[in-house]
Amino acid sequence: MNSFLVICPTAPGRLDGVADYACWLTAHLSAHAPAYLVGLRDDDAATAAGAPGVPDVRRVTVSSWRELWAKRREAPFSQGAALLQYVPQLYLRSFEFAWLVLWLARLRVRGRPVAVTVHEYAVPAAGSFKRAVARLAMMFVILIIGSLATNIVVTFELPRRRLGRLLFWKTHRIAVVPVGSNIPSPTSALPHEGDAVTCAIFGQPEAMHAPLVCAVGAWLTRAGGRVRVRWIGRSKPAIQAFLREHCGQPAESFEIAAGRAPEEVSALLAASDLCLAPIVDGVSSRRTTVVAALAHGLPIIGTDGICTDDVFRQSDACLLSPAGDADAFVRNVDLVAGDAARRARMSRAALALYDDHFTWDRIARAYLAQLSG
Repeated sequence: MNSFLVICPTAPGRLDGVADYACWLTAHLSAHAPAYLVGLRDDDAATAAGAPGVPDVRRVTVSSWRELWAKRREAPFSQGAALLQYVPQLYLRSFEFAWLVLWLARLRVRGRPVAVTVHEYAVPAAGSFKRAVARLAMMFVILIIGSLATNIVVTFELPRRRLGRLLFWKTHRIAVVPVGSNIPSPTSALPHEGDAVTCAIFGQPEAMHAPLVCAVGAWLTRAGGRVRVRWIGRSKPAIQAFLREHCGQPAESFEIAAGRAPEEVSALLAASDLCLAPIVDGVSSRRTTVVAALAHGLPIIGTDGICTDDVFRQSDACLLSPAGDADAFVRNVDLVAGDAARRARMSRAALALYDDHFTWDRIARAYLAQLSG
């Protein structure tokens, strides 16, 4: 490949998992050929481009996808492989998206590779009539985009099977490439407070299974001062509301560290002893939060659900229980929190699992293999 164009409308550095993923991918593809992060221009673009903890990459912006089409003969838009980071909400806001599709089609006609990373592609089937119509529309769009793509990338196994049924003639072109960590490698850690074991919950409340979080809160009360739980997330009010309204827990049940810069998040993770991942659909390779915990050597006490990948089930870094079993989850938390030797073994396994599967260098090479295949 002579160059790469990684396309994502939103700018990195805003605690946006897809935008940060696009930025880190661009940075590591740059080791192999010139790579550009292509996005839409807005008032915050300059600030986001220099945000702390975000790699410094070549960033080119357009005011609209129609402008992208207008510049189709100009560098860098006229050359290289396109890697579209696809989530419906980022693109299907107006008919402007049609110009991006037209530009991708032109690249294909000219023999350029187009890889589509499908982070999400539809809303759940259950719900209102309006939601059902939206789902049909999104499925139609992914049919168009998938038909244009030379390669389709998903971040865990479940969508590979589902998209394989939808795009049945392209099954051999759908590959699983996991996410990496959007948090920089640890350079420092906050000091531990006393002898307490620190458990970190990392992620947004909507990803968490409320009964399991509630069970952890009750267990924490029984554990006294020997354990503390720190929830690292985007919004403190959202976490507090989740604890009160869905878990029946007072907002002060856990320490909450919200809206922190990536370096601060890294320090918080490095100061933790284990990661609690009570994720509704299971620990999986689409969760940048789980991968960040592994990169910091944290044992994972998590759930085994519909999205869980075998690599987590088979690793000594993880102790998993069924996604709906709160008692089993708390037993696992109590077991590992009370066993320093086991935590040390799991920590070594976490670093090994990260190095073997989730480094950005491995991810970039996986994209190169797909594009050249």
